[in-house]
Amino acid sequence: MKIFCNGKIADSDSEVIRALDRGMIFGDGIYDVVKVVDGIFPFLEDHVKRLERSAIFFGMKLRYDLEKIKNVARELSVLNGVKNGELFLELTRGYDEIRDHIFGEKYEPTFLEIVQPLRKIDPILWKKGAKLVTFPDMRHGLCEHKTINLLPNVLAKNHAHSKGAYEALMFRMEDGKKYVTEGGSSSYIFFDGKRVVAPKIENILPSITRSKVLSIVKDMGVEVTERRVWLDEVWHMKEVILLSTVSKVMPVVQIDDTSFELGEMTKRLMEAFEDLILTQRTKIS
Repeated sequence: MKIFCNGKIADSDSEVIRALDRGMIFGDGIYDVVKVVDGIFPFLEDHVKRLERSAIFFGMKLRYDLEKIKNVARELSVLNGVKNGELFLELTRGYDEIRDHIFGEKYEPTFLEIVQPLRKIDPILWKKGAKLVTFPDMRHGLCEHKTINLLPNVLAKNHAHSKGAYEALMFRMEDGKKYVTEGGSSSYIFFDGKRVVAPKIENILPSITRSKVLSIVKDMGVEVTERRVWLDEVWHMKEVILLSTVSKVMPVVQIDDTSFELGEMTKRLMEAFEDLILTQRTKIS
Protein backbone atom coordinates (compact mmCIF):
# COMPACT_ATOMS: atom_id res chain seq x y z
CA MET A 1 0.00 0.00 0.00
CA LYS A 2 1.23 3.50 -0.86
CA ILE A 3 1.18 6.32 1.70
CA PHE A 4 2.19 10.00 1.70
CA CYS A 5 4.72 11.26 4.24
CA ASN A 6 6.28 14.73 4.26
CA GLY A 7 5.95 15.38 0.58
CA LYS A 8 6.77 11.92 -0.75
CA ILE A 9 4.82 8.82 -1.77
CA ALA A 10 6.25 5.74 -0.06
CA ASP A 11 5.42 2.10 0.66
CA SER A 12 3.51 1.65 3.91
CA ASP A 13 6.13 -0.82 5.19
CA SER A 14 9.06 1.52 4.52
CA GLU A 15 10.87 3.35 7.32
CA VAL A 16 9.37 6.79 6.80
CA ILE A 17 8.90 7.70 10.49
CA ARG A 18 12.04 8.31 12.51
CA ALA A 19 12.30 6.74 15.96
CA LEU A 20 12.55 10.08 17.76
CA ASP A 21 9.51 11.60 16.09
CA ARG A 22 7.50 13.18 18.92
CA GLY A 23 4.42 11.36 17.74
CA MET A 24 6.22 8.07 18.36
CA ILE A 25 7.73 8.86 21.75
CA PHE A 26 5.16 11.25 23.29
CA GLY A 27 1.97 10.83 21.28
CA ASP A 28 2.53 14.50 20.40
CA GLY A 29 0.21 14.65 17.43
CA ILE A 30 -3.30 14.92 16.05
CA TYR A 31 -5.27 13.11 13.35
CA ASP A 32 -8.53 12.96 11.43
CA VAL A 33 -10.43 10.36 9.42
CA VAL A 34 -12.49 10.99 6.29
CA LYS A 35 -14.61 8.40 4.55
CA VAL A 36 -13.96 7.59 0.90
CA VAL A 37 -17.23 6.96 -0.95
CA ASP A 38 -17.06 5.99 -4.63
CA GLY A 39 -13.78 7.84 -4.93
CA ILE A 40 -14.98 11.06 -3.28
CA PHE A 41 -14.28 12.48 0.20
CA PRO A 42 -17.49 13.74 1.85
CA PHE A 43 -17.03 16.74 4.16
CA LEU A 44 -13.26 16.79 3.60
CA GLU A 45 -13.15 20.56 4.10
CA ASP A 46 -14.84 20.24 7.52
CA HIS A 47 -12.32 17.62 8.61
CA VAL A 48 -9.32 19.63 7.45
CA LYS A 49 -10.63 22.76 9.18
CA ARG A 50 -10.95 20.80 12.41
CA LEU A 51 -7.40 19.52 11.98
CA GLU A 52 -6.21 23.09 11.38
CA ARG A 53 -7.94 24.33 14.55
CA SER A 54 -6.29 21.63 16.61
CA ALA A 55 -2.90 22.34 15.02
CA ILE A 56 -3.22 25.99 16.05
CA PHE A 57 -4.34 24.99 19.56
CA PHE A 58 -1.29 22.75 20.07
CA GLY A 59 1.14 25.06 18.29
CA MET A 60 1.87 22.68 15.39
CA LYS A 61 2.47 23.54 11.75
CA LEU A 62 0.13 22.13 9.12
CA ARG A 63 2.12 22.93 6.01
CA TYR A 64 -0.35 21.52 3.50
CA ASP A 65 -3.61 23.23 2.60
CA LEU A 66 -6.95 21.68 1.67
CA GLU A 67 -6.18 21.55 -2.04
CA LYS A 68 -2.88 19.75 -1.54
CA ILE A 69 -4.41 17.28 0.93
CA LYS A 70 -7.25 16.60 -1.50
CA ASN A 71 -4.93 16.08 -4.47
CA VAL A 72 -2.75 13.66 -2.50
CA ALA A 73 -5.85 11.77 -1.36
CA ARG A 74 -6.96 11.42 -4.96
CA GLU A 75 -3.56 10.08 -5.98
CA LEU A 76 -3.43 7.57 -3.12
CA SER A 77 -6.97 6.44 -3.87
CA VAL A 78 -5.92 5.58 -7.42
CA LEU A 79 -2.54 4.06 -6.49
CA ASN A 80 -4.11 1.81 -3.84
CA GLY A 81 -7.21 0.97 -5.88
CA VAL A 82 -9.48 2.18 -3.08
CA LYS A 83 -12.80 3.69 -4.18
CA ASN A 84 -14.54 2.97 -0.89
CA GLY A 85 -12.44 3.26 2.23
CA GLU A 86 -10.91 5.67 4.70
CA LEU A 87 -8.59 8.65 4.37
CA PHE A 88 -6.40 8.96 7.48
CA LEU A 89 -4.58 12.24 8.17
CA GLU A 90 -1.95 12.56 10.90
CA LEU A 91 0.17 15.50 11.99
CA THR A 92 2.90 15.28 14.64
CA ARG A 93 5.09 18.04 16.01
CA GLY A 94 8.06 16.42 14.29
CA TYR A 95 11.47 14.92 14.93
CA ASP A 96 13.47 15.41 18.15
CA GLU A 97 17.27 15.24 18.30
CA ILE A 98 16.97 13.77 21.79
CA ARG A 99 13.96 12.60 23.77
CA ASP A 100 12.91 15.70 25.70
CA HIS A 101 9.46 16.60 27.04
CA ILE A 102 10.11 20.30 26.40
CA PHE A 103 9.50 21.50 22.87
CA GLY A 104 10.43 24.75 21.18
CA GLU A 105 9.87 26.25 17.75
CA LYS A 106 12.49 24.35 15.77
CA TYR A 107 10.42 21.39 14.58
CA GLU A 108 9.49 20.49 11.05
CA PRO A 109 6.17 18.66 11.36
CA THR A 110 5.55 15.11 10.22
CA PHE A 111 2.44 14.78 8.05
CA LEU A 112 0.93 11.49 6.90
CA GLU A 113 -1.88 10.65 4.52
CA ILE A 114 -3.15 7.11 4.18
CA VAL A 115 -5.99 5.85 1.97
CA GLN A 116 -6.95 2.32 2.98
CA PRO A 117 -9.87 -0.05 2.40
CA LEU A 118 -12.86 0.45 4.66
CA ARG A 119 -12.63 -1.49 7.90
CA LYS A 120 -15.00 -4.44 7.91
CA ILE A 121 -18.48 -3.69 9.24
CA ASP A 122 -21.31 -6.20 8.93
CA PRO A 123 -24.00 -4.49 6.77
CA ILE A 124 -26.67 -6.17 8.90
CA LEU A 125 -25.89 -3.65 11.66
CA TRP A 126 -27.57 -0.85 9.69
CA LYS A 127 -30.64 -3.03 9.16
CA LYS A 128 -31.04 -4.68 12.54
CA GLY A 129 -29.01 -2.42 14.82
CA ALA A 130 -25.88 -2.58 16.93
CA LYS A 131 -25.15 -3.74 20.46
CA LEU A 132 -23.20 -1.55 22.90
CA VAL A 133 -21.64 -2.18 26.28
CA THR A 134 -20.94 0.49 28.88
CA PHE A 135 -17.33 1.25 29.75
CA PRO A 136 -15.62 3.91 31.91
CA ASP A 137 -14.13 6.85 30.03
CA MET A 138 -10.47 6.89 31.08
CA ARG A 139 -9.24 9.52 28.65
CA HIS A 140 -7.46 12.82 29.19
CA GLY A 141 -8.85 16.36 29.28
CA LEU A 142 -8.22 17.16 25.60
CA CYS A 143 -10.96 15.09 23.99
CA GLU A 144 -12.29 18.05 22.00
CA HIS A 145 -9.27 17.43 19.76
CA LYS A 146 -8.46 14.23 17.88
CA THR A 147 -5.09 13.54 19.49
CA ILE A 148 -3.18 10.36 18.72
CA ASN A 149 -3.26 9.34 22.42
CA LEU A 150 -5.80 6.60 21.77
CA LEU A 151 -4.94 3.81 24.20
CA PRO A 152 -8.12 4.31 26.31
CA ASN A 153 -10.18 4.24 23.10
CA VAL A 154 -8.42 1.04 22.02
CA LEU A 155 -9.22 -0.55 25.39
CA ALA A 156 -12.86 0.50 25.14
CA LYS A 157 -13.26 -0.85 21.61
CA ASN A 158 -11.57 -4.13 22.45
CA HIS A 159 -13.67 -4.57 25.60
CA ALA A 160 -16.78 -4.15 23.46
CA HIS A 161 -15.44 -6.62 20.89
CA SER A 162 -14.71 -9.18 23.63
CA LYS A 163 -18.37 -8.94 24.71
CA GLY A 164 -19.70 -9.43 21.20
CA ALA A 165 -20.67 -5.76 20.92
CA TYR A 166 -20.02 -3.28 18.13
CA GLU A 167 -18.95 -0.36 20.30
CA ALA A 168 -18.59 0.96 23.84
CA LEU A 169 -20.81 3.59 25.42
CA MET A 170 -18.35 5.45 27.64
CA PHE A 171 -19.24 7.34 30.78
CA ARG A 172 -17.63 9.59 33.37
CA MET A 173 -18.54 10.09 37.03
CA GLU A 174 -19.52 13.22 38.92
CA ASP A 175 -20.79 13.19 42.51
CA GLY A 176 -21.36 9.45 42.25
CA LYS A 177 -23.50 9.74 39.09
CA LYS A 178 -22.53 8.47 35.65
CA TYR A 179 -22.97 10.61 32.54
CA VAL A 180 -22.53 9.65 28.89
CA THR A 181 -19.59 10.92 26.86
CA GLU A 182 -19.05 9.05 23.58
CA GLY A 183 -17.72 5.78 22.16
CA GLY A 184 -14.29 4.47 21.37
CA SER A 185 -14.62 5.94 17.87
CA SER A 186 -18.23 7.13 17.80
CA SER A 187 -20.62 9.68 19.23
CA TYR A 188 -24.24 9.21 20.32
CA ILE A 189 -27.54 11.01 20.25
CA PHE A 190 -30.84 9.94 21.79
CA PHE A 191 -34.52 10.34 20.93
CA ASP A 192 -36.90 10.57 23.89
CA GLY A 193 -40.04 10.44 21.78
CA LYS A 194 -40.34 14.22 21.38
CA ARG A 195 -36.85 15.65 20.98
CA VAL A 196 -33.33 14.60 20.11
CA VAL A 197 -30.95 14.83 23.06
CA ALA A 198 -27.19 15.06 22.50
CA PRO A 199 -24.42 15.08 25.12
CA LYS A 200 -23.08 18.62 25.25
CA ILE A 201 -19.54 19.27 24.07
CA GLU A 202 -17.65 19.12 27.36
CA ASN A 203 -14.39 17.29 26.79
CA ILE A 204 -15.85 15.22 23.96
CA LEU A 205 -15.18 15.53 20.24
CA PRO A 206 -17.21 18.02 18.17
CA SER A 207 -17.94 15.27 15.65
CA ILE A 208 -18.43 16.26 12.00
CA THR A 209 -21.08 13.56 11.53
CA ARG A 210 -22.86 14.65 14.71
CA SER A 211 -22.98 18.29 13.56
CA LYS A 212 -24.39 17.28 10.16
CA VAL A 213 -27.02 15.00 11.70
CA LEU A 214 -28.13 17.55 14.30
CA SER A 215 -28.58 20.08 11.47
CA ILE A 216 -30.75 17.53 9.67
CA VAL A 217 -32.83 17.04 12.83
CA LYS A 218 -33.41 20.80 13.13
CA ASP A 219 -34.35 21.03 9.45
CA MET A 220 -36.96 18.35 10.12
CA GLY A 221 -38.52 20.66 12.71
CA VAL A 222 -37.57 18.37 15.60
CA GLU A 223 -36.25 19.98 18.77
CA VAL A 224 -32.59 19.39 19.65
CA THR A 225 -31.35 19.64 23.23
CA GLU A 226 -27.61 19.55 23.98
CA ARG A 227 -26.92 18.86 27.64
CA ARG A 228 -25.28 16.40 29.98
CA VAL A 229 -26.99 13.02 29.55
CA TRP A 230 -27.00 10.87 32.68
CA LEU A 231 -26.58 7.14 32.15
CA ASP A 232 -29.65 6.39 34.28
CA GLU A 233 -31.88 8.25 31.84
CA VAL A 234 -30.47 6.46 28.79
CA TRP A 235 -32.41 3.33 29.75
CA HIS A 236 -35.67 5.25 29.25
CA MET A 237 -34.86 6.70 25.82
CA LYS A 238 -36.98 5.58 22.87
CA GLU A 239 -34.10 5.41 20.38
CA VAL A 240 -30.31 5.41 20.62
CA ILE A 241 -28.34 6.44 17.55
CA LEU A 242 -24.62 5.90 16.91
CA LEU A 243 -22.76 8.37 14.69
CA SER A 244 -19.30 8.35 13.14
CA THR A 245 -17.47 8.97 9.88
CA VAL A 246 -17.19 5.25 9.16
CA SER A 247 -20.43 4.03 10.78
CA LYS A 248 -22.44 7.02 9.48
CA VAL A 249 -25.86 6.81 11.18
CA MET A 250 -26.33 3.43 12.84
CA PRO A 251 -29.24 2.24 15.00
CA VAL A 252 -28.54 0.87 18.48
CA VAL A 253 -30.85 -1.88 19.69
CA GLN A 254 -29.09 -3.01 22.87
CA ILE A 255 -26.92 -1.50 25.61
CA ASP A 256 -25.73 -4.05 28.17
CA ASP A 257 -28.96 -5.94 28.96
CA THR A 258 -31.42 -3.22 27.91
CA SER A 259 -33.10 -3.34 24.50
CA PHE A 260 -34.18 -0.39 22.35
CA GLU A 261 -36.37 -0.11 19.29
CA LEU A 262 -35.13 0.69 15.83
CA GLY A 263 -37.54 3.58 15.46
CA GLU A 264 -38.72 5.94 12.77
CA MET A 265 -36.46 8.82 13.84
CA THR A 266 -33.38 6.67 13.33
CA LYS A 267 -34.63 5.47 9.94
CA ARG A 268 -35.33 9.03 8.80
CA LEU A 269 -31.88 10.19 9.85
CA MET A 270 -30.15 7.26 8.17
CA GLU A 271 -31.90 8.07 4.89
CA ALA A 272 -31.36 11.82 5.15
CA PHE A 273 -27.66 11.44 5.92
CA GLU A 274 -27.14 9.16 2.91
CA ASP A 275 -28.80 11.84 0.77
CA LEU A 276 -26.50 14.48 2.28
CA ILE A 277 -23.40 12.46 1.40
CA LEU A 278 -24.55 12.34 -2.20
CA THR A 279 -25.22 16.09 -2.45
CA GLN A 280 -22.73 17.71 -0.03
CA ARG A 281 -19.49 16.12 -1.10
CA THR A 282 -16.02 17.01 -2.28
CA LYS A 283 -15.93 15.68 -5.86
CA ILE A 284 -12.99 14.10 -7.62
CA SER A 285 -13.04 15.31 -11.20
